[in-house]
Amino acid sequence: MFNPETTVKDLSALIGQDKVLTTEEAITGSMGMEFSFERAFGYVYPHPAKAVVKVTSTEDVSKVLKYCNENGINILARTGGSRSQESSLVPIDDNSIVLDGAGMDSYEIDEYNMAACVGCGMPIARLEEIVRPMGMTTGHFPQSFPLAQYGGLVSTRSMGQFSTYFGAIEDMLVGLEVVLADGTVCEIRPVPRRAVGPDLKNIFMGAEGVMGFITKAYIKLFKYRPHADLWKGAYIMPSYLEGIEAIREIMTEGYKPAVTRLYDKPDYDHNYGTVELEDGEAYMFFVNDGPEAVQKVTGDAIDKIAAKHGAHQIGTEAIDHWLEHVDDLCSMADLETTSKAYRETKLSYGAITIAGNWADLKAIYKDVNTELPGKYENQTLLGGHVSHCYHNGANIYFVYEFRIDDPMEASNIVAKFFEDVDRIALRYKSGTIEHHHGIGKGRAFLCPIEHGTSYEVMRRIKNALDPNHIMNPGTLMPLDSL
Repeated sequence: MFNPETTVKDLSALIGQDKVLTTEEAITGSMGMEFSFERAFGYVYPHPAKAVVKVTSTEDVSKVLKYCNENGINILARTGGSRSQESSLVPIDDNSIVLDGAGMDSYEIDEYNMAACVGCGMPIARLEEIVRPMGMTTGHFPQSFPLAQYGGLVSTRSMGQFSTYFGAIEDMLVGLEVVLADGTVCEIRPVPRRAVGPDLKNIFMGAEGVMGFITKAYIKLFKYRPHADLWKGAYIMPSYLEGIEAIREIMTEGYKPAVTRLYDKPDYDHNYGTVELEDGEAYMFFVNDGPEAVQKVTGDAIDKIAAKHGAHQIGTEAIDHWLEHVDDLCSMADLETTSKAYRETKLSYGAITIAGNWADLKAIYKDVNTELPGKYENQTLLGGHVSHCYHNGANIYFVYEFRIDDPMEASNIVAKFFEDVDRIALRYKSGTIEHHHGIGKGRAFLCPIEHGTSYEVMRRIKNALDPNHIMNPGTLMPLDSL
């Protein structure tokens, strides 16, 4: 039987008493923003972790995992905790501890090879500060930039705002170190590319801590160019779907603007509103990075293609406003601030991001906006924007806001909305229920549906690497599917 007092005593002996925290403040804080709406009205989560273990080295992680595996203690892997909205960071039972790697913030910079090795707890904002004086950048700017750390970025297959040029985390990650459930330390060496079997990084990247605990990441770095020096272009489009057609042509012609964004009117009016849109219109803008000549060629092509699709070119002030305020939502990642806002307004705002090929993307957008408006009488916002694009498709962030009259129903209301959007996406062959946030425990039941017959491969890998199912149980992979 799991004995919290014995576990705390044993772990303290293994890695140091100062690293094993059992205060209510530490345990509650480890949940991040999970159930933040309900907690604003007094909700107390019924299955809190029994301790937060602040590991500071790979050796610490190995010792703790070996002990927990042998004693049947569940582990929740955590670093920055910026993505904590789908029960990713809450235990499913009373048999869990949080393994917090935020203190593992070591780094080594290799300027000549444009690379870095960082600990899982390295904040991306701090690394950006370190490499910019060297003329380099991480190239990775997620909306969680002020909060995110590399362990979480890799574990959720994170995406940054400049992704179309620099790529996502999988394009930047060249190697990693991970500790398996039994304490085994594995290193995947950082090579530019190789053809020596499957790419094992992908077993752990995006696995949300269910396959192992990522301790180090080897990443690419890029040449830094100040935002003020980048080409920018903004347009009012006659419709959202025509905007998708313009972006599709830009991408399939081979151009790669760093930032590609397309907002429908409800989304843009709610979040920015610095450009006046008529009903049915959309706002589209681009930012180019790279050598100046490449930026100009790309910009000229964007102007031409946008005009072909009925765009009305406008100034770039709204882009500068967006660049300045894009991370503002991180100010809401403070439970006290958020709780006050919830109590005053009873409004819950958020987003879900799906993806599909160009044809399916348009169909998903139309279906969501045909079937869901009016379904929830307490929904006050439904909008969407494209923010990450590829040769064969893109994502859509569907943003929502609900007036929550019964605070204890907040998570259920949002979960039902997510399921409705996800099931629409799954109608289409290229549709995926999540583009770059992970699905946590909240939508794990849809994972076998999305993966279909290939889910069996993931199930077998999980059972081989973590036969006792101690690694973040219930996240990503439903327990009844293992």
